[in-house]
Amino acid sequence: MKRIFIFLPLLLLLPVLALGQDRFNEVGAVYGAIRSMTPEAYKEAHDKYGIRWIEAWTGNLTGGTEEQYDAWIERFNTAMKGSGLKLWSVHLPFTRKAPNDLSDDRTEWREATLKNWIEILDRATRIGKFRVVVMHPSSEAQISDEERPRRLENLRQMLLRFIPLVKERYGAVVAVEDLPRGCLGNSSADFDWLVANVPDFKICYDTNHLLGEESHAFAARFAPYIVSIHVSDYDGVDERHWMPGRGIVEWPKVIDVLIRSGYDGPFMYEVTPRNDPRGSVEYMRSTTDSLFARYALYQSIE
Repeated sequence: MKRIFIFLPLLLLLPVLALGQDRFNEVGAVYGAIRSMTPEAYKEAHDKYGIRWIEAWTGNLTGGTEEQYDAWIERFNTAMKGSGLKLWSVHLPFTRKAPNDLSDDRTEWREATLKNWIEILDRATRIGKFRVVVMHPSSEAQISDEERPRRLENLRQMLLRFIPLVKERYGAVVAVEDLPRGCLGNSSADFDWLVANVPDFKICYDTNHLLGEESHAFAARFAPYIVSIHVSDYDGVDERHWMPGRGIVEWPKVIDVLIRSGYDGPFMYEVTPRNDPRGSVEYMRSTTDSLFARYALYQSIE
């Protein structure tokens, strides 16, 4: 009898979680989590493992030749066709080897970044209608306290151009991702400033990037601005991109924040087998169900 009492609230709460937020309980994955970019693998991800959405990495659409771009686009489209998967977002590159940083102190580098990203997004329109454009606020860098305000101002000026351009040209939203280590966007302080100074500012909340504060606390602070998420776990020492449950993220609190804020994007995993042996689509639906069940139990005893 006691066991029924414990789990009855869970069963009653689970249908409520989906009301009005259908996509949040749908599973998405970065395309590298699917074992190969083939029609068979993509259809299996959808039909057998319950993946519904995909985020495409656009590093394949820069630094090459038109023939290489055409070949990758054809492969991606062939894999997607008939799979049932839908394109949610595209992730812009952030390597320092090429112009990929809107916060850089060099004016010519910022302008080249803007040009490069628009060319990439123009090519990305050939793989489908994307809703969200995920970008890093800086390339990998150890940005000092002294230079941080200047770098934030550089980013602000470029976002004032980039955000409306993406909205007008592609009908998509720019989502700036929180980052770890010494990068720009590695704290709530950076995002407080950006939210206050950039109109239409939106966030891609990466659950495993906050090293100086609790992940769920960041989510609670900026919940109204979160339009996409990257789901993975970590140890708090550095980003790990582990499957949820292996690290320190307090998932019931994260889910609670997102549900209460009305987040309506997919539960998008940014985990691959390279980071975690279980970081593949085979485990994502079952892991999501487990996390939402934990959340329902958490709600029942709050």
